[in-house]
Amino acid sequence: MMTVLVEVRKSEIHGLGIFALKPIRKGQLLWGFTPGLDRSVSEYAVEFAEPRKRAFIMERGYLNAKNSHWVICVDEAQFWNFPANGLPANCILGDVLDGENLIIAACDIAAGEELTICPESDADYKRKVEERK
Repeated sequence: MMTVLVEVRKSEIHGLGIFALKPIRKGQLLWGFTPGLDRSVSEYAVEFAEPRKRAFIMERGYLNAKNSHWVICVDEAQFWNFPANGLPANCILGDVLDGENLIIAACDIAAGEELTICPESDADYKRKVEERK
C-alpha cells in the first residue's frame, strides 16, 4: 500500500498515472505489500482465469518472477507507470518484506510529479511496454 500521498491523474506516459501530492525525498519509502489488502494471485490462477479477470490482473498487477505470482495493489499503486523510453525511473526496488520488494524514491520527487517505477519491478515489463505502442 502507498505510504505517501498521491493522486491518480491522466499521464503523458500511458493512460493514468500516480502523482505526488507533496514533495518526496530521496530514499523515502513509497510502497510496501500489505497482507490482507494487497492480493497475491498464482500464475496458475491467472493463466486459467476467465479472460476478463486475466486481462484485469495482467493490466493492473505486476508479476513477481521470484515467487511465481501476480500482485494486485488495492490502492493507487495499480496505476504506477514505467518511465518513458530512455528515461530513468524515479522509484526503485528496496529491501524485501513479506516476500515483496519495498519501493523507495530514487531521487527527490516534486509535488505534482508523476511517480515512475523501474522495469525490474515487474517480470511482465516487456509485454506491457509492447502493448503501449
